[in-house]
Amino acid sequence: MIFANSKILWLLLVLPAALALFFWWSGRVRQKLLTQFVEARLLASLTAGLSPGRRKIRFGLVILAVTLLIITLARPQRGFDLEEIEQRGLDIVVAVDTSKSMLATDIAPNRLARAKLAALELMQKAGTDRLGLVAFAGDAFLECPLTIDNTAFQQTVQALNVNTIPQGGTALRAAIDTALTAFKEKGHYKALVLLTDGEDNDEGAQEAAEEAAKQGLKIFTVGIGSAEGSLVTVNDASGGTDYLRDEQGQVLKSHLNEALLKAIAKVTGGFYLPLHGANTMDLLYDQGLSQLPKSEGKGKVVRRYHEQYHWPLLAAILLLIAEILLPERQPASRRSGPGVPPGRTPASPLAIEPNRI
Repeated sequence: MIFANSKILWLLLVLPAALALFFWWSGRVRQKLLTQFVEARLLASLTAGLSPGRRKIRFGLVILAVTLLIITLARPQRGFDLEEIEQRGLDIVVAVDTSKSMLATDIAPNRLARAKLAALELMQKAGTDRLGLVAFAGDAFLECPLTIDNTAFQQTVQALNVNTIPQGGTALRAAIDTALTAFKEKGHYKALVLLTDGEDNDEGAQEAAEEAAKQGLKIFTVGIGSAEGSLVTVNDASGGTDYLRDEQGQVLKSHLNEALLKAIAKVTGGFYLPLHGANTMDLLYDQGLSQLPKSEGKGKVVRRYHEQYHWPLLAAILLLIAEILLPERQPASRRSGPGVPPGRTPASPLAIEPNRI
């Protein structure tokens, strides 16, 4: 037996005990109010036939019903059938620039943080598409192969930082070449999304894009940063902060290279978008990626568990019905006192005789 929503079971440690405490408290308050507003000599007559045992049984039925309702919400399951689900979608590799220039803060909080958020936004739009992840700086590495496992892709994206690729610099050619290695199946439509500021320290990015286009790869580039540029703050050896400098010790200012990113996208039939606002990735997917023909992927075998929630739900309903139908007062035949004929109840001491009016 397993539970699909097992976290709800924590309520079993709180709610039934809280209900039992509430019923105990309410019973004490009721008894206290009766003794305050009803004379002692009348109290026994007014409560004649009330059964404390029956009241406790009713409370117990409610608590047990609530317990079963919590189990119902946890969705108990037992046994499963194997079912194959056909996957139909795109193969998309997301390449994220992790060079130190991505620490620039001309786009808050910094370029790398926004690139990671953009990758996760694309994951939300992807649906049944397979996603892969390439991290690149002075070199490139396939961090996550193409997969439909969103959790694996998300965890890999969140783990990215400027130390993911030890080699400094920015090599767009290496990113494109590494992305091509992720596409294993022939006949699948291939797409690469480059999230970068476009500062390329190596030559040949546009030539690599032309070669990739011949292999059927479409590249969509997303520019992160500003054309005005920004100084890049990094940690120095002493633990303090300093600006990123070149080999001569001069402070570097990082700029967004839109011209190169537009050229890379154009030669492959894709397009360029600057990362502005909250709808950039929606626009990229809706007007670019979603227009590509989707491929039939390998079927995914999933387990379809047999739901068992209806049994505790039925038991809870029956307990609540029993609680409603069970009266607190005993039948009149069982509470007839001495000298009172069966079938009749003792006269109420509050009755007013007519001749005293």
